[in-house]
Amino acid sequence: MAVINSVAFWAPGTLYLPGDDGKRIEIKFRARFKRLKKSERTALEHRIEANKMTKEVRALLRQRLDDPAEIIADGVRAFMEATMVAKPITDAEFLAITLVDLDIKDVDGEPIMYTPAAVAQLEEELDGFEAELVRLYVRTTNEGSSAQGAEKNSETRSGTTSS
Repeated sequence: MAVINSVAFWAPGTLYLPGDDGKRIEIKFRARFKRLKKSERTALEHRIEANKMTKEVRALLRQRLDDPAEIIADGVRAFMEATMVAKPITDAEFLAITLVDLDIKDVDGEPIMYTPAAVAQLEEELDGFEAELVRLYVRTTNEGSSAQGAEKNSETRSGTTSS
């Protein structure tokens, strides 16, 4: 049973870089992200949370989880347990899971064809580009069903993706 007919969504983004005399350089782009299933999104959330956990935080969390006097709701406990064993994720790994297309132009106004290698090259040339893509995904998906940032999914599909 299909509820929606799109497996991905477009979101507009802007990367700001330092420019001359305190001015910012503004690079506008659109990114198309995979619409994750709940189980995929939850697994991704565990990996994101795992990034924040130092050895000390893990030890304290384990202590709390193992303390029978500690009252922790079952859902919270399950999330914490899964996060404890999750592998931390890099921006590049995150984008390999979520990013399916990109609409960005070079300095001459020519479109840059989306490939994972092109994204890596953009990150090299535009430090912080991958992190901005991750923030864009998180911002857009956290806006919920009334997301103003996510564009309507019935737009013409990109020539670089099949769905």
